[in-house]
Amino acid sequence: MDMANERRRVPRYSAHVKASIKLPGESTLLAVMVEDLCVLGCLLEYGPTLEIHQECEFSVAWKGREFQTPAVVAWRGEQGQVGLEFHNTNPSNQQLLREICADFLMKPLVRLSEGHGLS
Repeated sequence: MDMANERRRVPRYSAHVKASIKLPGESTLLAVMVEDLCVLGCLLEYGPTLEIHQECEFSVAWKGREFQTPAVVAWRGEQGQVGLEFHNTNPSNQQLLREICADFLMKPLVRLSEGHGLS
C-alpha cells in the first residue's frame, strides 16, 4: 500500500488511546494502542500476533462508556502496524464512535508528500 498517495474515504483522527481486542474462542484480552481512529476502523500501532482477515472484537473505554464492535484485520504494515475494519457496528455504538472521534484532532484527508512544504 502506498501510504503517501493514499486517499481517505472518511476523516481519520489522531487518537493515541489504549484499547483491547478479544480474539474468537479466547478469554484473554490483547491490549493495543490505537494511533488513528475513524468511523470505519482504526490503525493500531503494533499488533504482531494479528493476521490479515482475522476476526476480533474491538473495544475502547471513553469517558465512562465503552465502545465495542466486531472487526477484521484489513492489513498489516512492515513495522507491525495493523489496520482494523469495523463490521456490523450497532447504531448506538456507531453514535458513540462518532462522539469519540469528535474529541480527537482530525488528520488531513490526503497525506502531503515531502518536499511540498511551504518555504
